[in-house]
Amino acid sequence: MESAEQPSSVEKSLEQELEQEILSVEQSIDGLKQRYAQMLADKQRQIELVRRFDEIKKEMQQTTSQSLKAELKHIREKLESLDNALGLFSESYLVLFGGSVIFTKSGLKDLFWQVVRFGGLGVIIGWLLKSVVS
Repeated sequence: MESAEQPSSVEKSLEQELEQEILSVEQSIDGLKQRYAQMLADKQRQIELVRRFDEIKKEMQQTTSQSLKAELKHIREKLESLDNALGLFSESYLVLFGGSVIFTKSGLKDLFWQVVRFGGLGVIIGWLLKSVVS
């Protein structure tokens, strides 16, 4: 009866494996929480940059200044990098500038290559399936 009360080596290994999986899941959850916090911070920074961009655009209508143009360019670059960092959470690579919607250069480039990659892959798989069936 003692052997029934004591866990077997199989049960011990299963417990260890379960503990390892639980630790792995906890680490994944921690990583997810960190990514979510970073996403929220990036989104807030993006909102602030868009506001500043709009302010500078209004100032540019009144005066033309090289420092304002340089700041606009710098803000555009930061917005584009934030857009790439946010990925799908950045409103499908759309950035709002002054009420109009503009695609970012990298967003269009990424979209183009995704269409080429997956569209081309679909065509190739279709040809292979057709040749196998025929």
